[in-house]
Parts: sequence; structure tokens; C-alpha cells
Amino acid sequence: MPRKKRASIIDVAQAAGVSQATASRALSGHPAVSSQARVAVRQAAARLGYVRNLGAAGIASSSTTTVGLLVRNIGHSFYGKVAEELQAHTDELGLELLITAGGDSEEGQMQAINNLVGHGVGVVIVASGRVSNEAMQYAASFVPLITIGCGETRPEFDSVRIDPAYEAMLAQKVVAYGHRKVAVTATSHPLAATLHARTATFITQLVVDGVQPHIVTSHSDYGEDLFDGIDRAIDAGCTAVIAGSDLIAVKILEHLASRGIACPEQVSVTGFDATGPYSSPLLNLTTVAQPVRELARQTVLLAQERLAGSEARNASILVPGEFIEGGTLGSPPEVK
Repeated sequence: MPRKKRASIIDVAQAAGVSQATASRALSGHPAVSSQARVAVRQAAARLGYVRNLGAAGIASSSTTTVGLLVRNIGHSFYGKVAEELQAHTDELGLELLITAGGDSEEGQMQAINNLVGHGVGVVIVASGRVSNEAMQYAASFVPLITIGCGETRPEFDSVRIDPAYEAMLAQKVVAYGHRKVAVTATSHPLAATLHARTATFITQLVVDGVQPHIVTSHSDYGEDLFDGIDRAIDAGCTAVIAGSDLIAVKILEHLASRGIACPEQVSVTGFDATGPYSSPLLNLTTVAQPVRELARQTVLLAQERLAGSEARNASILVPGEFIEGGTLGSPPEVK
């Protein structure tokens, strides 16, 4: 993908019809700039795709050794672990890692990308299951982009993710236990590409195995609409729930417990990720473990290649996961 030639502050000033000093003050929010000039400068900057070079102020390291990480939420068990492992591997190779959170909104993601590019990063790594295509395209117009742990691959980016065969394997395990009425959680969030792709794999495998899935769609990961959908699925005879993540699985387990429904004696529940507290043997959750350390290692090696100037080869690396037997998957009541 051809990279944009970065617009300069001189280009912005000329387009706005002001001096370079006025343009600089307007973009930094200086109170001495009139509102009319400020609007003109900001509109010109947006039109030209101008990004402030924060690195010029001595804030960032050299672009030849700095990797930017756009993470969805650093407090999330999976993304927090991804950031931790990426930090360890970049440290090992002598690279700098600049981390920023983009959240679940396109506006926040674009702001985070501008922050990274403005600090002169040479590569952007995206660790988010809810990042807009527009935000990724925008980042990739400046520097090479690598996605880690995302549910879909795109030809214009490098990607490193768990092999989707392990998503299919989880659905196969549920069927192998004898479940014939299975609920699958889904999200209506428009940016949740990772969960959309994972849910599609679960559903496809169930259909291949002769099971008609009952899809439970909610907007949030664990809102009342999710619990209402789970209740309807159980009332319809579902004996197992395949959740899109461990967090969702645990929230469902809590809901079942509040209703006095035993797991797995009455209803089985599976998760996905096995990171942080969700990997604890106290939970004993049946899940698939994401190979976070290897995902991070492969991603940093790709980043190192891109920083060295190698031609983008649109790498798509699949890493094996691990099925965790746990204790929340059992046979349905009628076959025990």
C-alpha cells in the first residue's frame, strides 16, 4: 500500500491562508488565535491529513526503532496480556514500544492513531477486536500495520492470530459430548469483527456436525439482553452455551447460578481466551487458550522486519491454541 506523504505545517498554513506561526498556535490551542483562524487551520489540517509531529518536541524515540501499539483496553485480561508480552519481546530486541488505548469508538481509535503517528512510530500494531476498517486503513496509509489476535485477516495488512481450527474444535467438543441444542452468543456491535468471525466459525462447525445453533445476540458483552437471550435459549431446550469469550462465559455462569441452574449438570458453558483470572483452576472453565506469548513473538518479529524496510508481504500467520478441558462442559441431562 503506498504511504501518504505527510503534510507539513507549512502546507496547512498555506491552505488556511495564515502564517506558519498562527497555524502552529491554532493547532496547539493557543488562546491568542481567533476562532475564525482556528477553524480555518483545523479544517485545512483535516483536509490535508496533517498529523502533528510530536516526536519533534523530543517526546518520542526514533521512528526506526519505535513500534506503536493500539490496544482496545489495557485493563482487559486478553489485551492487557497481549500488551505485556509485546513489551517483553520488543525489550528483548531493543525496540521501543509506545502504547495507547483506542476504546470501542472510531473517534477514539483515530485519535489514538494520530497520537502514534505523530510520535514517529515506524509500525503500528493493532490489538483490538473492535477497531474500524477506516481507522486501520488510515494508520496503514502512513506506516506498515500488523493486527494481533484479530478475528479476520485483510490482504493489505500483516496479521497474526490463533488458528481458527481451534475455534471449530471447541464446537466439535460440545457436539461430541452429545449436545444437539446449542446456544451461541453473538454481538450486534458493528465494530466487533473478532467476535463476528469467531461466532461464524462456531455456527458453521455446528451446522456441519448436524446441530442447528440457537443464536443469542446482544449489544454488550454481558447486558440484560444477553441474559434474556440465554433464558429463552434454555426454555427452547438448549443444553449448552458456546460463549465468545471467557468474560461472557463467566457472566453466563453467574446468571445460571442466580437461577439455580447447575453447570454442567443441567447446562454446559464454554469460553475462549484463557488469560488472566479466567485461566484459574478455581474457575475450571472449559475454554480454548490463546497462545498469547507466541502471538506476540511472531508479531514483534514481523514489526522488526517492517522497521528494517522489508517490502510488505501481507503475512498471515496462524498460531496453534490449546483446548482446556475444564469442568463446565459435560453431557446433556438426557444422555447421562
